[in-house]
Amino acid sequence: MKKRVQLIALVLSLVLLLGTAAFAAGSYTKEITASYVGISLVVDGVPVTPKDANGKVVEPFIYEGTTYLPVRAVGEALGKKVTWDGATKTVYVGKVPGLENDLLTLCPPYQTNNCEISKTDYYEIMGKKYAHQLDLNVGWDGFALFNTNGEYASLEFDIGHIDGTDTAGTELKIYLDGKYYDSINLTGDMLLTHVSIPLNYALQLKLEWVGTHWYEQHYGIVNGVLH
Repeated sequence: MKKRVQLIALVLSLVLLLGTAAFAAGSYTKEITASYVGISLVVDGVPVTPKDANGKVVEPFIYEGTTYLPVRAVGEALGKKVTWDGATKTVYVGKVPGLENDLLTLCPPYQTNNCEISKTDYYEIMGKKYAHQLDLNVGWDGFALFNTNGEYASLEFDIGHIDGTDTAGTELKIYLDGKYYDSINLTGDMLLTHVSIPLNYALQLKLEWVGTHWYEQHYGIVNGVLH
């Protein structure tokens, strides 16, 4: 079956990849005739259902003899993280230049409580903006578990109080493979503090804190680098 569709030519495959398109200078629309013929995707013998970043199923199609597949589905089926940089209109499959050793790129937490990768564009610590960060809500008991998988010798990061949140503090405890390693004292007036942890190829890293039972007390982990 053939359908006439309006697509952004510059991001023809990226619409399938991310479910979004960046409209900017240089972009243009083009009317095309695409064939949807029920194309199946199988990677190493395993059927894959292509989905966009929001979990919506997207269908591969054929245009002028070329089959267009969603890069996200293919990349992740091959075990590669797929990243879209809207500023440069670049798709990265696997490592992103400048983030090769980034904690949250290589090893995002697989289980958390009152802790998340920030969903905003940035937050501020001591008046400076930071993006791509971990937000610890210490108003309540919380933790973050990382599967370091015995692959890293050490971890470095900076931690500080997020501007505009309540200033009650707590103690951040660090565990390696379930064994207590060290603690960091968190206070509302603390300076951005550099932390270095010798992972010694541990399988698991755990960060844990006891909440102070106030709602909006947040501390940010930024500049996390694995070695």
